[in-house]
Amino acid sequence: MTAKASSQPQTAGRRIRGLDATERAGQRRQLILDAALELFARDGYAGTSIETLCQTAFVGNKAFYEHFSTKEACYLELLQRNTNDAVRAVTETLGRLSADETDGTREVIATLVAALLDDPRVAIVTFGQAAGISPTIDRQRRANRRESAQLVQSVWQHFGHAGDQSRQHMLAVAVIGGLFDLISDALDRNNNSMPAAEIEQLIIDMTDFALVTSAGLRA
Repeated sequence: MTAKASSQPQTAGRRIRGLDATERAGQRRQLILDAALELFARDGYAGTSIETLCQTAFVGNKAFYEHFSTKEACYLELLQRNTNDAVRAVTETLGRLSADETDGTREVIATLVAALLDDPRVAIVTFGQAAGISPTIDRQRRANRRESAQLVQSVWQHFGHAGDQSRQHMLAVAVIGGLFDLISDALDRNNNSMPAAEIEQLIIDMTDFALVTSAGLRA
């Protein structure tokens, strides 16, 4: 007599603290990235070792290499996590923009600044520590700027800008680079610590820059 096959779905291994093996692996990955955010912002890329990353994340070196082939790969994923979070926040704001261009532009800028500076480590890692690490990182940063430039174009289209889209994209890449540089400069002037008054002034400066560019585009 053959045993009746079980109709119960197979589980992903033993559950520990309510998490299966796949969920525990995902949790370790996020712990490593969180530790990388802290250490890269504090000690820089060159000053952070994989061993220190693992100690800070409370995981073994084996767990690190299960997720990342190199320290550069870990940095690249952290950079993308930061970028994706900012793009997601700005995209949500684009869906509810004010009809007035000045107000709408400020809304977008304020969202971007909040995404990058509510936790200053995000901007430090995204801008201050991302330059010159490797050609791979530099290529990804340029790709991120091109993606962010599409958001700038979406704002312009919302407020009625027409014309050659390829020329607009070229200008939008330059604009997003200028906005990012304003953030980097503000961080540098304030030793990577941004008081509320400085953040508000930064939003004003970035909004003015974006509006001047928009006026030039119309002209």
